[in-house]
Amino acid sequence: MRTYLSFFILCLISLYASGQSNTTPEYKEVITAYQELAAAYPKVCKLLTGGATDSGKPLHLFVIDPTGYFKPTEKDKRNMPVCLIMNGIHPGEPCGINASIAFAREKVANPDKNVVYCIIPVYNIGGALNRNSHSRANQNGPESYGFRGNAKNLDLNRDFIKCDSKNALSFTALFQEWRPEVFIDTHTSNGADYQPNITLISSFPEKLIPMQAKFLEMEFEPFLYNNMKEKGDEMIPYVNVFGKSPDGGIEAFTDLPRYSMGYTSLFNTISFTTEAHMLKPFDQRVASTLNFLNAMSTFLVSRGDILVEMKKVADARTAEMKSFKYNWKLTSSSDSIEFPGFKADSVLSEVTGLYQLVYLRDEPYRKNIPYYHTHEGQDVAKLPESFLIPQAYDDVITRLKMNQIKVDKLKQDTLIEVTSTYIDSFKTVDYPYEGHCLHYNTSVIKRKQKVQFYAGDYFIKTKGQESRRYLAQVLTPEAEDSFFNWGFFDSSLGQKEYFSSYVYDETARMILERNPSLRRAFEAKRQADFDFSQNARAQLEYIYVNSENYEITHKRLPVFEVGE
Repeated sequence: MRTYLSFFILCLISLYASGQSNTTPEYKEVITAYQELAAAYPKVCKLLTGGATDSGKPLHLFVIDPTGYFKPTEKDKRNMPVCLIMNGIHPGEPCGINASIAFAREKVANPDKNVVYCIIPVYNIGGALNRNSHSRANQNGPESYGFRGNAKNLDLNRDFIKCDSKNALSFTALFQEWRPEVFIDTHTSNGADYQPNITLISSFPEKLIPMQAKFLEMEFEPFLYNNMKEKGDEMIPYVNVFGKSPDGGIEAFTDLPRYSMGYTSLFNTISFTTEAHMLKPFDQRVASTLNFLNAMSTFLVSRGDILVEMKKVADARTAEMKSFKYNWKLTSSSDSIEFPGFKADSVLSEVTGLYQLVYLRDEPYRKNIPYYHTHEGQDVAKLPESFLIPQAYDDVITRLKMNQIKVDKLKQDTLIEVTSTYIDSFKTVDYPYEGHCLHYNTSVIKRKQKVQFYAGDYFIKTKGQESRRYLAQVLTPEAEDSFFNWGFFDSSLGQKEYFSSYVYDETARMILERNPSLRRAFEAKRQADFDFSQNARAQLEYIYVNSENYEITHKRLPVFEVGE
């Protein structure tokens, strides 16, 4: 009976994965398919559990390892590239779920002798269980699919720095254990219409060390695009429209660290996101995603050894780098690329009575359009010799440790001279974003101070840390995805002590008598600012803030720097 059941399930999943169906398997069927593969090919593959998820079900990892180790600790012994493939971060975009099952079946039957593949069958399990047929309103199939939000209604592709979900915490642990050379995140696109079935987002080279950047641009990407074209499955860069339609040009996606690729790139992993086109039939989208995985496999078999060596060099160099760029923006420079699109036009909408953009599929074209893909870091984070963080902020320390940041503890109470960081100004979104009132446009003021620390507070030496780029990103408050901007230190913004005006008025008079320079500044402000001169509370507040009565901890971040 078991043999018959296994054969039946494998045939069923083969139908899903081959792209000959407008259906994608349910979560249980996906896991069953990998369980069956692991049972049938125990010498080359294994289905592991890799931590909890918000759904209550474990995160799975399917490992195809020709050496039979199945352990990340054996990575150096194998000296093989590790390719991590993640599916179902948005379960309504299931092309990769189907394609990876087909890819896994091919590889366990005929394994590559010099590549290790790690496949996350479904990352957003809660979303996969929340199955429906309507939430992807613009998508052509499959018949039913999962939902974008996870069990906590989080978009997991915004959670890689803040780690609000158990899924993200489990992924962080898994990723840091394996430290892959290549990462692939499979998606389905939204947006413009065009001819190819699939588009690609790559790590933007400016984030990589020069050796990796040159290899990506000159060899890695050209191979993938050419290999797909040779298969008759043309692939183009991700279509992020610059104007109303691709005719005006397209621009590269800026993968901030909150996204999967932006996060993995912090650790010198060359990363890709496939975006199968939402309007193409589902079987074609699956087939194109599978073609991409096979193109990647071909490249890794022939050039994977180079990727292994380059990542070792990149990790070693990162451990010694003293500064890192952040706040990346696209520049105005562009290249010209051939774009296989459809003519864009406007028609009068019967619904709104206004003109609406349409793409005319009976009028395809190939023409050159601008492609904006050069990034430039607007700011530079210079790491100090060490950071000090009070032990009260264990949520921050937990995330640092999970990302392989080596952390020590002070053994005794100590008064230490540090550079303190005060928040000078920032803006906050009007509506919560992924569970947080996200800050942006942050500016700070640095001050030298002596601060009391206690036994058990955390001491982080920055030199020699392979995760230095991550450390700079999360502990530099001005960086777009810093812990400050995500609200981890919001308690430091709250003032705890105040004054009563009728009592403090006499105190303020005496402060000004003792401090002539403050009196001069105060009088100058009264002369220059009429509103200030007519506001008694504001005047007392000015004196209060510039006196010893004002709490020194207000707006001071609990992240202190030691040394340059």
